[in-house]
Amino acid sequence: MSRKLISVSLGFSVAVFFMVTTFLVADNSKVVLPPSWTVTRLNYAITVEELAQRYYGNAKDYKYILEANKKILKGNHTVPKDTEIKIPITENFRDQPEKLGWN
Repeated sequence: MSRKLISVSLGFSVAVFFMVTTFLVADNSKVVLPPSWTVTRLNYAITVEELAQRYYGNAKDYKYILEANKKILKGNHTVPKDTEIKIPITENFRDQPEKLGWN
């Protein structure tokens, strides 16, 4: 009986692992957004690369910000002053940099 329980638990764990991995892994042509984000209004114009550097510590993660705001930015990498945008909360997300004094 305990072997059967271990087997079922292992099968469930493997299934969950593959579901989570499938969500997190993206090919080079598509960015997979995380399920949550924070919204911020910018006091000055800034590029998505600069935002990524400040929020994630890596300018190369700009793709998440660009994808989350594609209707607003329309492929433009510069975010205009007074624009309200979404910042996806990723594994590398830093707590609200504007509250930490970079604005």
